[in-house]
Amino acid sequence: MKFNSDSYDTDFEISYEGNKILIKNDGPDGERLYINDELQDQNFEPYDGYLVGHIDDGTEDKGRIEVYLGGPQTSNCIIYADEKLIYSSLMAKPIDREKQKKDEKGDRRQNLLLPFVVIILIAACMVFLIPKGGESPPKDQASSIISNEEEDDAGNRELVERQPSEEEGKLSEVIEVNYAWNYGDGQWTYQMKFPREAYEYYKKIDRTKIRNYSYYVTDSSDDEYLAKLADKFKEEAEKENYSDLDMVNNIILFVQNLNYLDDKVGTGYDEYPKFPLETLADQGGDCEDSAILLASLLRELGYGTVLLQFSDHMAVGVKGEESIPGSYYEVDGVRYYYVETTSSGWEIGEVPELMQNQPARVLSLTK
Repeated sequence: MKFNSDSYDTDFEISYEGNKILIKNDGPDGERLYINDELQDQNFEPYDGYLVGHIDDGTEDKGRIEVYLGGPQTSNCIIYADEKLIYSSLMAKPIDREKQKKDEKGDRRQNLLLPFVVIILIAACMVFLIPKGGESPPKDQASSIISNEEEDDAGNRELVERQPSEEEGKLSEVIEVNYAWNYGDGQWTYQMKFPREAYEYYKKIDRTKIRNYSYYVTDSSDDEYLAKLADKFKEEAEKENYSDLDMVNNIILFVQNLNYLDDKVGTGYDEYPKFPLETLADQGGDCEDSAILLASLLRELGYGTVLLQFSDHMAVGVKGEESIPGSYYEVDGVRYYYVETTSSGWEIGEVPELMQNQPARVLSLTK
């Protein structure tokens, strides 16, 4: 495998099942895909190219090759063969945790403020976040890396959103979901109500027409609900004197404690990515569903966030500074730390053994 790069020109050459795949990437002068020395596709956009070609194996079913090029110098390359990831120039970079724990503590995360659009769906939702006293789980090992603030006792308080207006109360049917998880010094609960029409809206969307998982995050149709939930996490973080990392970890644990539901079991389909509101209503989903939900919530709060797509898994990348311990993916000089969403206990930057050293496609979440 070859990889050559200068300020703009970047060439990628790999061998796949006896076939030579060559990407001639000349930045603003265009990009070209060759398979076995035959030109298959070309693109003359200066950045973020997409190329498609086919491998002729002598049968009617030709193998489909897809190439994604990205970055200011289009120096990032992802190659798929029949939707199977066969090459990525982006690999997770591990950090020595013990060494990092000795570094200076107190640096705060540089937030990437992203605008979000609030669209009124059918009716307002009613949200409750209630911290209650209880047994405390182990304190996160990285909590002092970003901020040296100490968290206060949670206390017993109840937050009640405004009551729905008379017009909003005329909904024919309402879905109510309740969640409970542990963070800090006690148990947190979250209750959400929203019209069934809002949930059923997503069932009518044809998933086969959505080519990129980032669409499930950037779609604005459920922003109203996500913004209310994200705002509640932010309000509670301020009341509890949480650092940025504490608030983010609270949200991560909320998502990690959702039920893992295989697509076949949960929806009847072999592959059925969910929009965030669907995952909230179903109280769970598989890896891409929980990753999409977490990325959506963090994005609402202004944190730099990406999706990490593997051949058979999905996780979240959260923008962080060099002082944070753990494994990360670097894109255009920005570190995105790995976050596992399928079960509780995984810290920011901690990668499951099965996913270590696997290439990933980094999906941008900007509109």
